[in-house]
Amino acid sequence: MTWQAFRVTYKLHSPLHIGYHKVGNVQRTRYFIPARNLWGAVTEALTRRDFATEVLHSQSPDAYKAVGDWVKTHCAFGYWFVEENGVLLAPHYQNGQLYYGQYPVADFERRYLSAHVTTALDPATTSAQDGSLHEVEFIVPYAFPDGTRTLIGGYVFLGEDARTQLGTEQAWLSWLKTLQVGGERRYGFGQLRLLSFKEEFKPEWRLDIDRPQISMKEGEPLKAHVLAKRIKVRGQIEPVVGRETFVSNTFGSRLNEGVICWAPGAVLESPSVFELSKSGIWIGIP
Repeated sequence: MTWQAFRVTYKLHSPLHIGYHKVGNVQRTRYFIPARNLWGAVTEALTRRDFATEVLHSQSPDAYKAVGDWVKTHCAFGYWFVEENGVLLAPHYQNGQLYYGQYPVADFERRYLSAHVTTALDPATTSAQDGSLHEVEFIVPYAFPDGTRTLIGGYVFLGEDARTQLGTEQAWLSWLKTLQVGGERRYGFGQLRLLSFKEEFKPEWRLDIDRPQISMKEGEPLKAHVLAKRIKVRGQIEPVVGRETFVSNTFGSRLNEGVICWAPGAVLESPSVFELSKSGIWIGIP
């Protein structure tokens, strides 16, 4: 299979919460969108717009699974990041301190993060129900303090079949002009609207094989979760586990098997080549 790479930018039109972990009553968010979340968002959008019937001619009783399998096979996603002035604010270390783009992590949080506090009510007392108070952290749709619209950008790789259906700006607009990504979607979180879609190529990408590969130099920061095997890296390690949807009306009903990964921003200690796996995690190539 051969692949083609596209640079995509969306406008964020509502708060964005990408589940990370819980600290006390606070549901923390990631500061980027992993490939797995993008796979889910694209699968949901295509399914709701009858992609299974109109394009795949699928007779499966579960269109969600049919579309999800097609997306996983024919599309590959890089991680998407907050974008500012055409630059992706990806994590990296500088002088031992974590940065997102040009911002130290504290400055990034001040500019792009906020939180929403909610609680359930006890109908018997019309007061807050015990243990129900929680705070949801999110990326804001307007940056502080200038109020500029928050942009989310990154790369998507399309195989031959996917290019036929999605490989032009008009086709992408037709099917994926809007996406809803991440958690708290019943409250309207995670609304993205397409700003630009254009072909792009970088010499460090190899696109003439079964899955896209990327070559990276010593000292470069990782831009995705990378399976913690066969590579030399300095940075944080974390287990990565997520929920999978196999039936349209049972969102996130099954946990996938967790894996141990280097977190985005970790620094390579030797040149390495990575494959973008179907799960969205990068895997080192010996």
